[in-house]
Amino acid sequence: MVGWDKLASPGELVLVASPVDAGITGWDLATGAQRVHLRSCASPRHGLTTVGQHFVAASQIQKTSAGGALIYWAWNKPQPEIKSFPVEPIGPVACNSDGTYFVGGGSSGRIYLWEVASGRLLRVWSAHYKAVTRLIFFDDESLLISGAEDGFIKAWPLLIALDEEADVQAESQFQPLHNFSAHTLPVTDIVSGYGGCSAIIVSSSLDFTCKIWSLALGVLLRTIKFPAAVNAAVVDPGEYALYAGCTDGRVYIAALNVGTTTDSIHGDGIIGTLNDHSRAVTALAFSMDGVLLVSGSEDCTVRVWDTVSCQVLRIFKHAKGPISSLIMVPLPSRGIFSDNQVSLHNKGRSFLLPSPLKKYREPRAGDPGYTISNGPSVILPSHEVDSVDGGCFNTLLAMKQQIKELQQQGSSTSIQMELERLRSEYRRSLHMIQQWQQVYQDLHYFCVTELMGGNKVGEDDEEDDKNNEKGKKGRGKATGRK
Repeated sequence: MVGWDKLASPGELVLVASPVDAGITGWDLATGAQRVHLRSCASPRHGLTTVGQHFVAASQIQKTSAGGALIYWAWNKPQPEIKSFPVEPIGPVACNSDGTYFVGGGSSGRIYLWEVASGRLLRVWSAHYKAVTRLIFFDDESLLISGAEDGFIKAWPLLIALDEEADVQAESQFQPLHNFSAHTLPVTDIVSGYGGCSAIIVSSSLDFTCKIWSLALGVLLRTIKFPAAVNAAVVDPGEYALYAGCTDGRVYIAALNVGTTTDSIHGDGIIGTLNDHSRAVTALAFSMDGVLLVSGSEDCTVRVWDTVSCQVLRIFKHAKGPISSLIMVPLPSRGIFSDNQVSLHNKGRSFLLPSPLKKYREPRAGDPGYTISNGPSVILPSHEVDSVDGGCFNTLLAMKQQIKELQQQGSSTSIQMELERLRSEYRRSLHMIQQWQQVYQDLHYFCVTELMGGNKVGEDDEEDDKNNEKGKKGRGKATGRK
């Protein structure tokens, strides 16, 4: 173990949760020191994620069937910061990289999409026939990929999911971009490859297999069979090997290259194993440098492996409970665990935290039973707007001023999240201005070339008619004189 610290990526945190009330624990990957312990958490499989750089979020296993709970923790506070209560128990959760959108998979097969800053429930749709077991954002965050107990893997376009102008009466008609259905038992894990639309997707299942899918073609490329049911899967950053954590306590290594074969006793394509856990492996993750593999198990331990030598470099003991979720978190440059850092609630001034996630979606025009009386109120500006461009320009100026004021107030969790939301609105307003300018140019062209041109032609025709009439009268007078 001497010198292994040099291999570890600096500033990485190994964060784990348990299905029993053992809290959330985090260890520094480089030093092995425990850096964080958050209380009051009993999380299901894949029920742990981070919300930007400011919060840790986890779904909760409820002892009753009255519903689930979603909890936020601030890094420097062991007690839960925000609690939300959805309409049904939530299993897997995920959040996009900048912490603006949060998704959860329900036991009914529905997927819930929230806006983090406001807590608004943006969309709910029936994604699967059985409970959702895994949710991930695709590498470029253009897709949300889901897996469930029904054995299906589906890819949902986020552009449509976030479109509030879409048909709100057809939630059940929201169709996935891809619908993969080759597993015969529940899906346990999903891994997204790299390369955009040409990337691969790897899924694992209790049917003893991992399947490799082509996102571009929408077809199954390969199936790798393992000696035991697969609980977790991960692909090395170079996409050379697939690591599968199985119920027999082993991590099997399989070559992703289709042409690679082996005479291993474990099966075709399996090139090695990592053996040290005494019970089922439940979670896998790679370090940022792609050298270290971290595995969590039902034996209440986390092991750090050197993938080159296949040796265990360090063991973290989470003695209070088995591991249900494991994620790798890059630490920011400044210590987020320091007691001297600025708190979310300063003396004399309180910053707003993100709102709790709403239980129901707000009614919108087109919803059944929607009326003007129960719709959202609209406040019109008190000043007159002379043009569309002027109105949008005033909105942009107001947004710029608001962002500037927030930046002058100092850094805090809520301020940063609000800034991200305002910047997104600012970019959206710029896009709207471009659209309105194009509409204005089209209308101007129509008025000048069509309407004004048409009037001129009409005036010329009318003038010609008058001249012809005068010519007829002149000829009649001349005939009378003769």
